[in-house]
Amino acid sequence: MGARLVLLGMITLLLNACSWSFGPQPNPTPTFAPGAEALIGVPTPTPGVTSSIAPSATALVASTPEPAPAAPRYVTADCEFAPPDGVTVECGWLSVPEDRARPDGPGVRLHVAVFRSTRANPPDDPIVYLEGGPGVDALERLPLVFNVWFRPFLANRDFIIFDQRGTGYSTPSLACPEMTRLSFDLLPKDIRADESARLWEAAALECRTRLAAEGINLSAYNTLANAADLEDLRLALGYERWNLIGSSYGTRLALTAMREYPQGIRSVVLDSVRPLQVNESQTPADAERAFQKLFQGCAADPACTTAYPDLERTFYDLVAKLNTDPVTLPGIDPFTGRGYQVLINGDSLISTLFQALYSTDIIPSLPRMVADSAQKGEFGPWVRLIMNNVAQSDYFSYGVMYSARCYDEIAFETRDQLSQADEAFPQQQDVFDMTSFWNICAAWGAGKAPAIENQPVQSDIPAILLAGAYDPATPPDDGRAAAATLRRSFFFEFPGAGHGVTLDGGCPLSMTLAFLDDPLRKPDDACMAQLGGPPFEVAGAPVRLVPYRDADLGLAGVTPQGWTGVSQGIYARPAGDAAIIQWRLPLPASEVLTGLGRQFNLDRAPEAAGEYTGERAVWQLYTTTIRGQPTDIALAESDGGTFVVILISDPEKRDELYDQVFLPVLDTLRAI
Repeated sequence: MGARLVLLGMITLLLNACSWSFGPQPNPTPTFAPGAEALIGVPTPTPGVTSSIAPSATALVASTPEPAPAAPRYVTADCEFAPPDGVTVECGWLSVPEDRARPDGPGVRLHVAVFRSTRANPPDDPIVYLEGGPGVDALERLPLVFNVWFRPFLANRDFIIFDQRGTGYSTPSLACPEMTRLSFDLLPKDIRADESARLWEAAALECRTRLAAEGINLSAYNTLANAADLEDLRLALGYERWNLIGSSYGTRLALTAMREYPQGIRSVVLDSVRPLQVNESQTPADAERAFQKLFQGCAADPACTTAYPDLERTFYDLVAKLNTDPVTLPGIDPFTGRGYQVLINGDSLISTLFQALYSTDIIPSLPRMVADSAQKGEFGPWVRLIMNNVAQSDYFSYGVMYSARCYDEIAFETRDQLSQADEAFPQQQDVFDMTSFWNICAAWGAGKAPAIENQPVQSDIPAILLAGAYDPATPPDDGRAAAATLRRSFFFEFPGAGHGVTLDGGCPLSMTLAFLDDPLRKPDDACMAQLGGPPFEVAGAPVRLVPYRDADLGLAGVTPQGWTGVSQGIYARPAGDAAIIQWRLPLPASEVLTGLGRQFNLDRAPEAAGEYTGERAVWQLYTTTIRGQPTDIALAESDGGTFVVILISDPEKRDELYDQVFLPVLDTLRAI
């Protein structure tokens, strides 16, 4: 999970603005720039479709398992989520036994969505996506991620997404609102890693007690059970073969399915691989490797090392300072808009850096973020990352995570092994001490997997394995280890990428699509020659502007290179801290100004800030804030309508972006 959803707050806000009745309507099939910790915002719900319910809410209702069906059964039903625009989707429920050793015992239901290809006659071997975690809700958050992550796959094949047992809309739910509440409760507190681990243990065991009282068999929610569900789903839907795409934990599930049910699998995409033979004791070393990759990457980049020399020392000096003298700043939940006080100490900075390295689009900003915090006391970007991480707990089932990881991994290690792995890296301040997992697992009741679940998977099913060089959770060597026993496999490492590289689009996505078309042939990797390390952001470096033209809006001008296209006329910085909007509305400026206040839920009414005479128009300027972020508005009436330019920026970067982005946009925007 983590920072792959970094643009969430900004983009949710902006796409909601797109629904403005007299503003430009969102493109039904918008084209998005590569990037994820990035995702798209929640669209207006489709009439007649059941709205999404946060797992923290559903989990408060007892979810006693239903009786198991006599045999796996699939029935069509309405989708529990708002389908994305411009797609045909059919939903249903797969019912299977909770414990296949007790076919007459309780059952579970999995919510399933089959998205139909836009191709006239697609192949009869669809793609099925295996979500990560374990415990991430796939369909619950689908409206947030579908366009940027999954829509491209519909060009050639049907695409299937389902909530694994215990997650999302599937029943019973193993969500733990006890842990979600704790994550918010801890935001303003100066808690060190060891005390945080103790509190998390207590909340996890409170959740475990409640789930057990509801009659849930916590030993039945693991990868072997998920793989059996996957095979039952294939048979129930009537497919002879299909293609698997697994990301993160989804790769472990895919590998298990390759071993257990090879007959139904045509090809496999393993993105950010978690091989079965890798256990939790590797986590501290993985974190250290990713941190060193960042420090060394900056040192090897002439501009970065000049601006931020000895980044490693700067970071750990900052950690030590914050553990003595933490800072507290306001933060905002990107889903609800609710404000919180967020305390940052050294331990939370280490944890947040780890999460940030998941996101390919955030990595270039990290050296500057470290330096600006150390030298200027600017912590705004870290607060946004922390709030993003905490808010995502509503899309995660902690009960599934503990059942699966306790069964699959922790059972093969001792508490001493986990403790010793952490002790090797004292500079990490025990942030990645995984002994709390062992403590929880000792009481969880998940059972222990057979020995084969801790051994490499051998297979001749065609597979492509992809890894990001900066990935903190599934390092490239894990992918190489998995590929070593997959006889028809191709492995690729992408130099500037984080976690989940296919979902970043661009070169990894094009290679994945080529592989799916012909899985026995190595995909053309010529695009990798154009890739390098992260384009590290340096303070004071000019923002490069590129031509912008939108025939549907009838506008042309410039927009910052590398900013993510959210919808027509809207571009956001990948770091999620700034956006530029360029519109032309068929209304006088006074009505536009009033409408902006309603649509964007401004913190205060716009205040007049003078006039700017640009190269093409005279603009009336206004200032306000949106969720605490400085917001500059410019309006220029022309031919019965109004040109609108809005810059939403980070407080620390507002002046820089005003000069380098806002004013050049005012100078160049024109009707076409």
